[in-house]
Amino acid sequence: MSPHAALRPLDEPLSIRQLGVFLALVDQGSFTKAARHLGLSQSTVSGHVADLERRLGVRVVERAHSGVRPTAAGEALLGPARQTLAAEQSSRQAVEALTGLLGGRLVVGGSTIPAAYLLPRLCAAFHQAHPAVAIRVVTGDSREVLDLVLASDVELGIVGSSPAVPGLDAEGVSEDHLVLILPADHALASRARLTAVEVASQPLVLREPGSGTREAGLALLQEAGAEGSPAGLDVVCEMGSTEACKAAVRAGLGLSFVSSLAVKDELAAGTLATVPVEGFDVPRTFHLVTRENAYLSPAARVLRDLARAGAPA
Repeated sequence: MSPHAALRPLDEPLSIRQLGVFLALVDQGSFTKAARHLGLSQSTVSGHVADLERRLGVRVVERAHSGVRPTAAGEALLGPARQTLAAEQSSRQAVEALTGLLGGRLVVGGSTIPAAYLLPRLCAAFHQAHPAVAIRVVTGDSREVLDLVLASDVELGIVGSSPAVPGLDAEGVSEDHLVLILPADHALASRARLTAVEVASQPLVLREPGSGTREAGLALLQEAGAEGSPAGLDVVCEMGSTEACKAAVRAGLGLSFVSSLAVKDELAAGTLATVPVEGFDVPRTFHLVTRENAYLSPAARVLRDLARAGAPA
């Protein structure tokens, strides 16, 4: 059989695999390099190219002193081949984006405050748009959440401090600050502003030792001239959670410092009140954390975008 007869065009359509091998061969410049790049044997690469040429009826590559280069027909094929492979990849991504949001489960992590007051609103907004995806929220302190993200046990996490951890990407997605809360009917609830000394003279409800909220509140009172330890203050009780502090304040036990996120509902309902305290401004940024260069599932990308847009009210 003559070479020309061997290259007689066939009626079979071109395959994505053939076009991919052809592009790799041109880009790499040799059969050996293309085979290594694709993880195939050199004979397999040669076979795909030969089959492509038979189907087209023309040579698409030729050997030169510098390696393999495209023929005139090969040059004409380069653009359409790249467009075809790009369209194939887009098709895969479109289906993946759809099927990834039609079912399955998304696991995310959150430190104490984000898990209790930020993630529920994000998850509710997510669920409304994609009800078939089940979401599991894993709660721990910030260090535990970062470890979960690094280990790929959760796809993304939201923590209350900026993590400087190798292998992680972090971005601020929401802000918070500490506020003084009082019973809604407290005598000081109608004041426009309080001094730290006035706060220090009131019965107080504090978080447990080691709490960042507790330390920030005590630091304020100390700077105002009050005793810097609970022994010098009228601490009526210490609580192990923000919810317990809110319940104690509602019961009239005393005043407390909590996250502004934690009292949105109570302030809207009028069951608690907050009054600014002079010199007390403790802002905090919540950070969304993912593994560096990690591939995120379609569901994780949607939740990330919701967090970037701001937690729903």
